[in-house]
Amino acid sequence: MRLFRLLLVGVLTGAALPAQEAARSEPIDLVTVLRLAGAESLDVKLAEARVSEARANADSATWALFPTLSPGVAYRKHSGQLQDIVGQVLDVNKESLSAGATLGVSLELGEAVYRRLAAKQTARAAEHQLEAQRRMTVLAAAAAYFELTRSHHAVILLEDAVRTSKEYRGQLAKGVGAGLTFKGDELRAAAAVSRLELRLRQALELRRGDAARLAQVLRLKITETLVPADDRPLPLTFAENDRKLDDHVRIAMAKRPELQAAGALQQAAAYQDDAATYAPLYPTLGAQVFAGGLGGSQGSVRRDFDNSADTFVTLSWKIGAGGLFDGSRQDGAKARLRLSEIGEARVRDDITRQVVEAQTGAHYLGQQLKIAEEAIKNAETGYKLSLERKDLAVGVVLETLQSQQDLIQARMDYAQIVGDWNKAQYRLKIVTGE
Repeated sequence: MRLFRLLLVGVLTGAALPAQEAARSEPIDLVTVLRLAGAESLDVKLAEARVSEARANADSATWALFPTLSPGVAYRKHSGQLQDIVGQVLDVNKESLSAGATLGVSLELGEAVYRRLAAKQTARAAEHQLEAQRRMTVLAAAAAYFELTRSHHAVILLEDAVRTSKEYRGQLAKGVGAGLTFKGDELRAAAAVSRLELRLRQALELRRGDAARLAQVLRLKITETLVPADDRPLPLTFAENDRKLDDHVRIAMAKRPELQAAGALQQAAAYQDDAATYAPLYPTLGAQVFAGGLGGSQGSVRRDFDNSADTFVTLSWKIGAGGLFDGSRQDGAKARLRLSEIGEARVRDDITRQVVEAQTGAHYLGQQLKIAEEAIKNAETGYKLSLERKDLAVGVVLETLQSQQDLIQARMDYAQIVGDWNKAQYRLKIVTGE
């Protein structure tokens, strides 16, 4: 929940929707995206199913330690020859009936104990893997939202540029009609309008694609086009940006669920190794207790029953495959333990690499963000000056058109960098386990 609270800082509302898509568009903000992320994700559902399976296996391993109760009724009839205990063959006709319950257990003590311990660790690993999948799904949803915000802002910028360019072309057309403006200037303005309209169509298509991808991540119906509530990307900043790299790595090692899952799997492998080494030293316990009634006689079953009880207890050890002196089983268990140790080490290396890349990327994009902000200021100033020169009839048409193109590109570059910056911020929080 802490992650979701931290993400609230970047949410604004109230964007205007393009008129051509307003009837079928559905606005969505970052809070809603984060709330929906993982709710219907197939990857999350798959991880949840694995948790349920692992918990069931752990419960099954626990119940194996308890005896079973088997109530029932038994009827037996024999007619014909039967050999007695001294070897004499007799012609016998008899029936018997018993009713009661048997409490029994057949338990490999060592195997049962270690199997239960390993199963509990496997269930823990599945739970941590589920948390990791949820966090990755949140990251993917946030990234998709930022991409949609960027493409939506590009549409707004280009729509405004097309409108402004058409107005400028109209002014030049009036000047040509009055004989005050060169026809070539009008044609340059018309060409600029065409280029902007082409870019606008491309931007609209890109926005539709980004909206579809976000809907896919959230598993929403694609019949309605999603549009961001934020009409322009706004840079998000978290306090952790000033944290040193070593601190990021240390926190990630303590909090990342992937590493906790790897540790649980390693512990499960350690219990399996202990089972291969020590479990055969424990005896296999066999015990049965029957209590009920028994009746019988020659020819027919008696109606009256007397109490009947039997007790049977054994202790045994297995020698050979799966038991004592099974070296191949021990070697296999040690190999699996070694594999789990290597797996955990790889997870540690991956986490360290992810943290380094995320922090480096965030730092790099932070520098780009400052440059992009300065570029917008310069482009806005240049465009303003070109309009002033145009109004004073000292500027040329090409200068005005070029300054407009520079301003559009500067704003779109800024939007791109802001989107990348926001994704980097979220990624840094995810990879550090925040």
